[in-house]
Amino acid sequence: MIEVRTCARLHLGLLDNNGELGRLYGSVGLAVDRPKLLLRAREAKVLQVEGLERRRVATYARRFMRRCGFPSGANLNLVSHIPAHVGLGSGTQLAMAVGAALARLSGRRLPVPEIALAVGRGVHSGIGISTFQHGGFVLDGGHRVCTDLSDLDESEAGLKNGLERTVEKNHVPPVLFHHAVPRDWFFVTVIPKTEKGLNGKKEDNAFVKLPQAPSGLVQKISRRVLIQMLPALVEKDVGSFGEALTDIQCMVGDCFASIQGGRFSNPVSEKVVDFMMDHGAAGIGQSSWGPTVYGLIQGRDEGQKLLRQTQSYLDTLGGGEAFLARPQNRGARISNVRY
Repeated sequence: MIEVRTCARLHLGLLDNNGELGRLYGSVGLAVDRPKLLLRAREAKVLQVEGLERRRVATYARRFMRRCGFPSGANLNLVSHIPAHVGLGSGTQLAMAVGAALARLSGRRLPVPEIALAVGRGVHSGIGISTFQHGGFVLDGGHRVCTDLSDLDESEAGLKNGLERTVEKNHVPPVLFHHAVPRDWFFVTVIPKTEKGLNGKKEDNAFVKLPQAPSGLVQKISRRVLIQMLPALVEKDVGSFGEALTDIQCMVGDCFASIQGGRFSNPVSEKVVDFMMDHGAAGIGQSSWGPTVYGLIQGRDEGQKLLRQTQSYLDTLGGGEAFLARPQNRGARISNVRY
């Protein structure tokens, strides 16, 4: 039996929704140690799917098998999962786990980017792929923008304000920077009981409709990442990192405001991040399309204190789940298990 264990990720933002330099997106994010995913796989003559999220598991398995031509069958059992469509990267982690398990069952060690292409992940961001492989903090370089759109109609190309929004899909975003996150940094992670984030066709349509970000705003985001966020991570300066994180989140939120109705995906998530900032968080943000939001804080005791306060406040807003997550500085574990 093959076991694949992987964890959630927090998406800290897309950097460039402008595209004037011939690339789009680019993103920053990091792996956290919960929620966790466990997938078990064993040989079978045909595809058999058991456990949680059977439809999604089967979809990714069939996609991989069509692309790669192997294996002929497998038994897949999703034992534990990351909640879907709340901003924690469940789709990519599940898809990568399925692809990695099927490759290992076939006796093949495919490169992670090749698995990602086979299961159709990394269309906008490469953070989930990179954290599956490496863990830790990751900065990726986005996608090249297609220049030859002769075979696409306007709806397929997603043209907007003269910007060619379709990106090349035959590669995954390159990893430009990878670094471990200090183990005494914690993230109070909150999933409000509200509408789930955009996914699937709705997400694709949102990117088509997304306005081109002003070049000046993109430059400010990139400067914050390069000159403040990355040095602060290397120097383990939680205050400077948190300040950069919050500022980047506000600017990125402004880029997406026309789609999600504001800097954050819903009023509850916005109230929660404001509460965490007022109660000691070094930095705050929304992961992907939300509704998951998080507050960065140093030290377990301080993290537990902020968690209790935030959960109590969340309960007054309709409830939801709050938990303390720690950085995960290693990638997915794929192992052979005797049974």
